[in-house]
Amino acid sequence: MEGELTELLTKFSLAGNELSGASLNIEDLNSGIRECEGSLIGRIMGEKVANFTGIKNFVAVAWSYPKNLTVMELGPNLYQFNIPNPEEKERIVKGGPWLIDNQVLVLRRWSEGVEDNYRAFVTAPLWVQLWNLPVHWLTKEVGRKIGAVFKEVKEVIIPQSGGKEGRHIKILALVDLSTPLLRGIVVQTARTFKWVVFRYERCADFCYNCGVVGHSERSCKEQRVTMAKLSENQYGPWMRAGSTKSPSKERPLRTKLHKDKRY
Repeated sequence: MEGELTELLTKFSLAGNELSGASLNIEDLNSGIRECEGSLIGRIMGEKVANFTGIKNFVAVAWSYPKNLTVMELGPNLYQFNIPNPEEKERIVKGGPWLIDNQVLVLRRWSEGVEDNYRAFVTAPLWVQLWNLPVHWLTKEVGRKIGAVFKEVKEVIIPQSGGKEGRHIKILALVDLSTPLLRGIVVQTARTFKWVVFRYERCADFCYNCGVVGHSERSCKEQRVTMAKLSENQYGPWMRAGSTKSPSKERPLRTKLHKDKRY
């Protein structure tokens, strides 16, 4: 907030009543705090700006029409959600990931100033598949140990059928969206090293140049690697679960969305 005031003072020459300002005490804020307590603040992490009607319809359906839900737009891709029923609100907070138009809607419980704190919204739950595992690694213990590379592992699932590509583990991990998506991890055992591949289910749009969620290659500020053997993108559609593209292909692939209401 001090930074905003400093920026304002450098842009304008304030005088008279503009400079004298006003002061607020806690009694002035009590009614506003009571109205905000218990609400959720949601930020859509992406370049595409959602419209109010679209976000209102999306959350109503995705959250199974919570009773007396109200939505307020606070700014571009920033919304406040009031859900009177504590049980419904808790279910929604613990649910997700919530994706709208291939962008992640990150939810946080309201606290003073949270809507201005962009860093409060850079972590979100994502389903991550772990591939290239020996068959005797297909356990929840291994899933949690490998998943420790993320901020938190909320759930581990061992799919019963592996499909054409084989068996894998899937984890619901709390991922830092401000850093490049992890492509995998080197796992060391007593006898060898193993490269475990990460694939993200119904993944939000991310940059194939730097691997960060929320912007495209066109608007990426990171300089591309120009060395001959690293000239191709280090990130790409092969990181999406279900993609048939190999890392040597840069052409994006549109994946089908699951019927789950969260997507």
